[in-house]
Amino acid sequence: MKIIILITLLLVSTLMQAKYLDTKSCAECHEMIHYEHINSMHHKSSLFKDEFHRKIKELTTPDKYDCALCHIPAAKNIRAVMKGTEQPTDKSKREADGVSCFYCHQITKVLITKHRNINFYAYAENTKPNFYGNLKNVDSSDKHKSSSSNKIYKNSQVCMGCHGKKYNEHGIQICSAVDEKGATSDCIGCHMPKYPGGTTKLNKRGRSEYTSHEFLGIRDDSMIKKAVKLSIKQIDDSSIELTIKNKMGHDIIMQPMRLKYVETVVDRAGQIIWKNYKKLPSEDVEATFTRLFKDDKGHRVFPPFATGYLFNNNIKANSTKKIVYKLPKLQKGDIIKSQWVSYVIRPSLASAIKIKDKEMTKKYLGDSVKLIIE
Repeated sequence: MKIIILITLLLVSTLMQAKYLDTKSCAECHEMIHYEHINSMHHKSSLFKDEFHRKIKELTTPDKYDCALCHIPAAKNIRAVMKGTEQPTDKSKREADGVSCFYCHQITKVLITKHRNINFYAYAENTKPNFYGNLKNVDSSDKHKSSSSNKIYKNSQVCMGCHGKKYNEHGIQICSAVDEKGATSDCIGCHMPKYPGGTTKLNKRGRSEYTSHEFLGIRDDSMIKKAVKLSIKQIDDSSIELTIKNKMGHDIIMQPMRLKYVETVVDRAGQIIWKNYKKLPSEDVEATFTRLFKDDKGHRVFPPFATGYLFNNNIKANSTKKIVYKLPKLQKGDIIKSQWVSYVIRPSLASAIKIKDKEMTKKYLGDSVKLIIE
């Protein structure tokens, strides 16, 4: 593990010798893409813009910043920050930029290792940087050269350096965006859809569409509604079957702080006569999806300290789960309703560490379905 970290730091250090073009400089030509990016979680990935990330770092590794490699990857002193000999600062443009345009567009390949993946870069000191992308006819500018020859920007492999997988020092998986065979889904096609318009203000080469840089995900209502499909089937006069279809190319739960669940009720003449839980969604363990960690003594702990799972319910990519519910005897006119609910952060965790950012504590509603008993 220590050897992998050392290799990672040596690879990343080559980036720091190149002239850094901050995200703001991209607005000169890519006005819309710049606007989208600065409102995305890529730009807000650093300690200074992500309240949850900052608080977890302070609680788990207050003296060093292990997560810097993916959260402020363009930091000039990234080795020192990760070791704890220096501390992150919001006075640095490299760190304030979070996962910047400069960083993402210069990744040449991703090294797949057992516990985490590592990005490789290609720069030459004091030369114009070469930015990669997936345009058919690329344009260069006075700030950078451009290339579309790198296939990792077409097959979404470029995303896997940070989003691929992460294990703690005990070998416990904290997050993963790949399946059990290590395959990558179409991250770019799903999370970076095409919109009408050109890539630059001048719409060079007459382009009619561009790739969004909002990096849509769990914080977007439309994405939540597309992620999961629900259906209900009556079995007999006192039972139903709920089907949950994961339409995504990755697991339902990738990040350890997420909470997702299905709320199912029976409505009789405007009154709820049955619900799949009384107070907390977790009472219905089959319809609740999250990941909780434990130590050797069975106590709940933060992911970096985990030696096992206290609760780990998930649905694999493009897979289906069926749940049978026993209900009070159904009557004609009863309405059975199921609703998908997603939280960026489990409410109990957000409350425990006093998260104030309402975007992080918002309830996102996905697919819903109802069945009227005849």
